[in-house]
Amino acid sequence: MEEDNVYNYSDFVYKAIQEPNLLLGIGVVPAMFILVFTIILINLVSLYCVIIGVILFLVAKKICKKDPHMLSILFEKIMEPEVWRA
Repeated sequence: MEEDNVYNYSDFVYKAIQEPNLLLGIGVVPAMFILVFTIILINLVSLYCVIIGVILFLVAKKICKKDPHMLSILFEKIMEPEVWRA
């Protein structure tokens, strides 16, 4: 079976649509969450909380190394309400 690329579709698909929207190697939502969390910690505790933000960013980058959407999927599952519908 051939590997999917932009030339295997019947209609032309732009390559920019297929690429994930990343901010320094991780998704935009996790990056903004880390940024806001770090700013809140800086305001509440001290300027040394920047180190915590850098550590969180490096951990997030390590998690997203193979799958750039891993943290976005994780955040979606955590924020999903546990409502059972029948």
